[in-house]
Amino acid sequence: MSSTGIDKVLILNNGGKASQVVEEFIRKSLKHPHEITWSDLKEKGRGLARKGDFGLLIVDAKMTSPEALAACKIATSHPTSCLLFLAEETEAVTAEEKEAQAQILDLGAAVLHRPLKQSAFSAAINSADMAHIRLCALRKKMDDEKIVNRSKLLLISNLGLSEEEAHKFIEKKAMNSGRTRVDIAFEIVRTYENKS
Repeated sequence: MSSTGIDKVLILNNGGKASQVVEEFIRKSLKHPHEITWSDLKEKGRGLARKGDFGLLIVDAKMTSPEALAACKIATSHPTSCLLFLAEETEAVTAEEKEAQAQILDLGAAVLHRPLKQSAFSAAINSADMAHIRLCALRKKMDDEKIVNRSKLLLISNLGLSEEEAHKFIEKKAMNSGRTRVDIAFEIVRTYENKS
């Protein structure tokens, strides 16, 4: 998880083989250091997707592929990962392709159809990059709030403070020490959870 943007890309396709064109498009589109991993859509690739150690999952396959849809669903379980689907079809023409595309879009994926163009690919990657940054910031904010709330509960149970008093205690200690509420919250959690 990177707050500076996508730093790792996982690409799943039918053969697990790298495409120089796609790699070059990625390298031209991302602004910061990154790692690109290629794998297949079978169990090995889906296992890598389950680990969630990527900011962007690119699925390069037919939209109607059950393995591709399974990989897309796995990616949605990682709150800061973005999803890009490179469809082998030039258009979603059949009813089956339209339904598959609708399912993929419902998962939050951007869909690009072949033949790929650098400008469209870059736009999709840049959108994914910005979304990843926002998701990472939101995730950090939620994690920070969890620790602050945990520290309030410990103050309430150990010192008999009300919730408002616990909140003021944390705020005052942070202001007086020039540290953040989260730093104070971690200190409180370490102090009172070690006593248990």
